Amino acid sequence: MDPSAFLASFYFVCGAIILFLAVTILRHSVRSIVNWSTSLVLFFAGFGPILGAISVFLQQNLREGTYLFKNLVASFDYTWEFFFPSLVLFALVHPRAQRIWPYIKRYAVLLFVPHLFHLILIIFLIDTVEPARVFHPLTNIPVPPGVAATAMENLANGLTIFLDLLFKAHLQLFSLVNISYAAFSLVLLGKSIRLELPPRVRRQMKVVVIGLGLCILTYSFARLIPVFSDWEVEGDMAIGFINASLILGGGSIAFAIVRYQFLDMRLIARKGIFYGAAVLVFASIYLLVVKQVIAFFSRFSGEGIEILETGLIILFIIVLQPVLSRLEDWMENLLSREERTPRVRIRDLSGDLLSMVEVESMTGKIKESLSKVFRAEEVELVFASEVLGNQDEDIYAKRVIEVLGQVGEPMVRLDFMEAMDFLNLRTRVLFRPGRKAIMEAVEALPDIVRRFARFELIVPVMRDGECVAVLLLGPRVQHGGYSAEEQALLSMLASQISASLSRMELLEEVVEKKVLEEELNIARSIQLNLLPSSAPQLEGYDVSALSLSSKQVGGDYYDFISSNSHLAFAVADVSGKGVPASLLMASLQASLRATMDRMDDPVGVVGRLNDVMYENTASDKFATLFYGCLDLRNHEIVYTNAGHFFPVVVRSDAEVEVLDYSGLILGVKPGFKYEKKKLKLKPSDTLVVITDGVIEAENREGELYGEQRLYSLLSSLQGCCADDIKESIVENVNSFAYHRGARDDLTVLVLKRRE
Repeated sequence: MDPSAFLASFYFVCGAIILFLAVTILRHSVRSIVNWSTSLVLFFAGFGPILGAISVFLQQNLREGTYLFKNLVASFDYTWEFFFPSLVLFALVHPRAQRIWPYIKRYAVLLFVPHLFHLILIIFLIDTVEPARVFHPLTNIPVPPGVAATAMENLANGLTIFLDLLFKAHLQLFSLVNISYAAFSLVLLGKSIRLELPPRVRRQMKVVVIGLGLCILTYSFARLIPVFSDWEVEGDMAIGFINASLILGGGSIAFAIVRYQFLDMRLIARKGIFYGAAVLVFASIYLLVVKQVIAFFSRFSGEGIEILETGLIILFIIVLQPVLSRLEDWMENLLSREERTPRVRIRDLSGDLLSMVEVESMTGKIKESLSKVFRAEEVELVFASEVLGNQDEDIYAKRVIEVLGQVGEPMVRLDFMEAMDFLNLRTRVLFRPGRKAIMEAVEALPDIVRRFARFELIVPVMRDGECVAVLLLGPRVQHGGYSAEEQALLSMLASQISASLSRMELLEEVVEKKVLEEELNIARSIQLNLLPSSAPQLEGYDVSALSLSSKQVGGDYYDFISSNSHLAFAVADVSGKGVPASLLMASLQASLRATMDRMDDPVGVVGRLNDVMYENTASDKFATLFYGCLDLRNHEIVYTNAGHFFPVVVRSDAEVEVLDYSGLILGVKPGFKYEKKKLKLKPSDTLVVITDGVIEAENREGELYGEQRLYSLLSSLQGCCADDIKESIVENVNSFAYHRGARDDLTVLVLKRRE
């Protein structure tokens, strides 16, 4: 093969591959600025070599006197030189957006302004304007002969020379702008390598940085060094350097795509195949149908064929546009129907995970399926909680989970060891250590790190940015490693595992909640049985009581104990709410009933309860209690108060009297001496004992129900029976705090002497 033909073919193939990747990336996602910038870089990097290839082909058969097509790269450098501002845009957004990017992204188009000016200058001025003619009219200005005419001619000549030098300087020195753009991009990408990046992404950036460094060097040989030195570069050699620089710059990104899944494009190759196949079908139909139709009509008409051809092309595009989507769907379905492909098996496994409710069965299913799909020697699913449970014995346990959470994607063994700082691969971008060296390095690792590193592939299972489990796959029986496509499938499976774990945890919480609700219902039933089933029926007295819990079980308590001539009654409020308060309330009731042999001695009864609570409960548990004993013959109540809200007596004239004595709450200090108080009930007098759930009820504005509102209500109810008074209190409190609901347990006891 002729060397020039070989060189042209090499240029064309390299440029076409780079250009194809540019179009494929953009077609894969048109909304991502990273994809846009990468596509622009590859587009202009591929456009230059294609121009070079066409130039070499044309030089073989150019007509005499033809100059434009002898060097297409130099003639159209204002097009492919947009490679450099595109490169700066790419460096600003990849692998992570630079800090300044949010502030300048609206003005990113300004990066292209120098090259747009360069393009306009070349197209509309340098190639069309002759400096000598621009200022020639100055010599025709009518001036007196002599010195003035000579000066005007010299001015025109001087301006002509200046403009000519300006154009030439721009053409020679604009390469400095390109070098500056490329160097700035190289600095940004070099700094990105120092970030906390996954090992795979770090290797991507190393390849790109190396390629861009060589790109700048070869471009300098073509354009910059000849300007500032005596070294002359022939035209063909300069074009070779330029094409080499573009191929190295764009090729480094292309290599990263193929070798290291650049931009995380795991399925982009398949989409590229679909796109290429569709284009091939369209081109074939065009050649076989449209061109034949045009050729047929051209036999009968020599004019207007161009309009007919344009119309047929437009019609062809309109009619066959839906075919592209249908073709892609058909090819996708054709590939997905292969029953033995890992994609289909992983999809089936993901569907099976949706129906599982136990972690053990899910783990077993994953191990069994993945062992068959990939023929892996060993498969494990390790939970982060299990690893973190060993962090006291192994200092690397927490670090392993943190690293996997930061990476968040499948990692091969070497990547994991590098991320854990046990292996330095910075000097090995293209070549990797041998298997023997790897296994020796694994054996030297700490226990928890070795447990993960002995597997070929480590796949974190992420949830809310944290690693909750790790899927581990050992070496394969027949194949070496896991391809990018297989890693993508495992990454999707990890997402499904995460969703299944969340669903299982939610289901477990629902079951636990149902069990707890059932237990609370049982506890509530027991608690209600502890309270008096009905108020005692006494001659000359009307008695009523009610206790409402803010939860299913509560800590409020009331009780009646009757004898022939006495009625003992108590109202208590145990600290806390829910089950703990109900248990303490049950203990209080049992202790109270155990002291009923001296029911008419309130000081002795309450003192004993105080000592029992102090001995048998925690220091942060306590209770308030009002205890009284009514002598039915003398209509006298002896009582004492252990920190409870003050009861009130509503006299027959509607006057409210507060029983304002209180001793220490129960369970705080043993041996405390309570005082004995007496109260005489006259006909129509009413004793009302409540808990703080009444007065501490809040309305919409956060206002408390309060004592005064209660006292006013009781005064208005003076003539009512005990049941009506009780119901009115509860109804009035609920109406006051309707929108807030019950915030505390509420208990009301009413004892009224009839007239």
